[in-house]
Amino acid sequence: MANIVDLGLVWEWQYDQNFIYGLDKVCQEKGLKSYIIYPANLEETISMMARGELVLRVLLDRASDVIPRFHDLIHLAQKGSFFWMINEPHLLPRAIDKATMHLEFLSAGINVPYTIILSSWQKSPQVDLSKVKRLGKPFIIKPACGGGGIGVVTNARSIEQIIKARTEISHDKYLLQENIIPVILGKKKRAWFRVFYVGGAAIPCWWDDVTHIYDELSLSEIKKYSLTETSDIANKIYEICKLDFFSTEIAMTDGKKFIVVDYVNDMCDMRRKSQYHDGVPDSVVDEVIERLVNYVERRLRDNTATKSEVKVRIKELGSSQNLKLRHSNI
Repeated sequence: MANIVDLGLVWEWQYDQNFIYGLDKVCQEKGLKSYIIYPANLEETISMMARGELVLRVLLDRASDVIPRFHDLIHLAQKGSFFWMINEPHLLPRAIDKATMHLEFLSAGINVPYTIILSSWQKSPQVDLSKVKRLGKPFIIKPACGGGGIGVVTNARSIEQIIKARTEISHDKYLLQENIIPVILGKKKRAWFRVFYVGGAAIPCWWDDVTHIYDELSLSEIKKYSLTETSDIANKIYEICKLDFFSTEIAMTDGKKFIVVDYVNDMCDMRRKSQYHDGVPDSVVDEVIERLVNYVERRLRDNTATKSEVKVRIKELGSSQNLKLRHSNI
């Protein structure tokens, strides 16, 4: 008989261990069956799934972008009925494309930096750079589909830097963006925020764009500085990208104008501040874990209810057909 697991937790990055084991612990506390999958037990897990001995109902994937073999596990898991993934794979190419999201945000009325979008160097080696002066100096150069700061130039001042960047990651589109300067709130807080969106909830934090240091954002600070719009924006972004779990960066500029400066980050770094100086506040990590497990529990419950409704409906239809057959034989 197959071992049916509510949530498969897939990881490979050593700094993810605390986050993954935190999710596993909360699952156990709530009566959900979780199963941790990492490189050391990947082959064994694939074999069990191929033999029908293990079935995953939900999967959190934090490894397949680095280790392709995990795609085989995902393929096997997708054969199960009512299986789903946190951040469904078919949504990711669009969601992580900064050029696409930039245009979608504009259409949705979300404030974004003034931006010039360039085709990839492979597609168009020669591009129109006549409007670069409108960016001011310094400006930002970033690949459309990059992550982790790879390929980003934060203090660009010349056409030569644009050309160099485009040839280094030649297959990707590029965004040239104006440099956004946040206002200072209180005595020394730069009004730059990272907002985590988790299964219907937005969790904003202070995040200094210069030092990359997080701080908790309290309810009193949200009220004092009128920051509820950061959560409203994250909810709007969800309506566009449809990812279950992501983060975004938002800055407040003069006139209390909120500008989204980094669009959709699908692979959130959840290292704890108690362990790493640039980590996420522990209370925020704990809230993300709690909300993510609650979201999985809610979706599983809804899926179970839907499945029961389908069975009842099929039974009703079967009874109706039998009744018709009996009447036709009279």
